[in-house]
Amino acid sequence: MLSIPISLALLSAVTAGEGDLQPVRTDWVAALHAEHPRTRLVDLVLPGTHDSGSHAITSDSPPAPGEPRLYSSFGALASAWARTQERSIAEQLSDGIRYLDLRVARHEGELVLVHGLVSRKLAGALEEIRSFAQAHPGEPVLLDFQAMPKAPAHPELDALLQDSLSAHLFEAAAPLDTWTLGALWESGRSLVAIFDHHGFAARRTAYVSRRVLDSVWTDSRTLEGLRERLDASIRSRAPDRLQCAYLTFTPRLETILSSPGRARSGLAGFTEPLRELPGRWLARWLDAGLRPNVISVDFYDRTDVVSAAIAANRRLLEGEEGR
Repeated sequence: MLSIPISLALLSAVTAGEGDLQPVRTDWVAALHAEHPRTRLVDLVLPGTHDSGSHAITSDSPPAPGEPRLYSSFGALASAWARTQERSIAEQLSDGIRYLDLRVARHEGELVLVHGLVSRKLAGALEEIRSFAQAHPGEPVLLDFQAMPKAPAHPELDALLQDSLSAHLFEAAAPLDTWTLGALWESGRSLVAIFDHHGFAARRTAYVSRRVLDSVWTDSRTLEGLRERLDASIRSRAPDRLQCAYLTFTPRLETILSSPGRARSGLAGFTEPLRELPGRWLARWLDAGLRPNVISVDFYDRTDVVSAAIAANRRLLEGEEGR
């Protein structure tokens, strides 16, 4: 359980104002919710990163398993459209991100993180997650393994996860929609591991099937289409399930080829119109009485998604206290 004096000090700092947020972002969930241990995971507003492990992709990165070998002939261009983040997993967590989108494949005998191209070894990323969980047990982190290696590599993945994270993976006999921050804090285990392979999830009580999470992928290239589809999904959200809404654009080949300038700027340029939207849209959803859960973005450090999520949680807590 959290140290009460530390928790109250953090809570005071977080609620002081936007200018004081950066020093305590590493422990923002514990700070805001120290006196609200009954808060459920499904009721939190959590900032997330889309393709969290893609930050290490470079122009020299080989194609991921199953992707066209042709990618190797367009190194700089391919990497500019495959890389969705620029900061490491450790930096993302330290900056306040609490949902990681992890895509795993087996390449040249090792488990790696991928997004079109091979990014980095999974083992190193898991070590960064382990270090954060050990140092910050009050901070829940959702690990969404939404792309898995083929079945023959599952024992290797299981062994790696157990070796790296077993002491920090939360498990409970009760359904996930009853999991509270207090339960995580009392257990000293802050990581929730979710897998898009039901057979793999059945291996351990600490593994969760992705059936508990609704993934809202709009496949949109316009602000209007993105807003309409996200609004509809959040409005119809099941209150007893996790939901990840991707506040992202989805490029197509014709999108990339539409202009030389766009092609050179890559995904970073394509997603620039979205950078100020997390704060504006989260406030609008709360104004409408909606309850978003995870908001995942590209290039999170160029957006206000972390401060917007903190503000949304503060607003929800203030609303509950005012009843």
